[in-house]
Amino acid sequence: MYRKHGNQTNKMTNITILIIGAILSISILYLVRKGKMHGPYATWWLLVAVSAIVLSIFPNIVDWVAAQVGITYPPTLLLVLAISMILIRMLTMDMALTRKERKIRRLTQKMAILEAALDQTKDRH
Repeated sequence: MYRKHGNQTNKMTNITILIIGAILSISILYLVRKGKMHGPYATWWLLVAVSAIVLSIFPNIVDWVAAQVGITYPPTLLLVLAISMILIRMLTMDMALTRKERKIRRLTQKMAILEAALDQTKDRH
């Protein structure tokens, strides 16, 4: 009796994860279509959504991969992967922010130079 209840709970969990992944996918595609999210960011989130969908359809993948890498408690693998992906995402966001700040600084400097040149031209005339 307990085993049947456990299997039913697992099925409900998998269905819930599948629904969350589908809703996330639809939301990301909607945001891209409306121009509220750009390609690289959408790709990242679609990867997360597709991963959730695949893992909900084939939950034994986690057990198999965990066994292959020597992890005895498979949910640990999910936590390690999730934390790793979050750290990678944070690193890529920091790199993009750094590039944008550098571009803004250069543009600000160029604009100051152009304004100074314009002021000099006005003073001459």
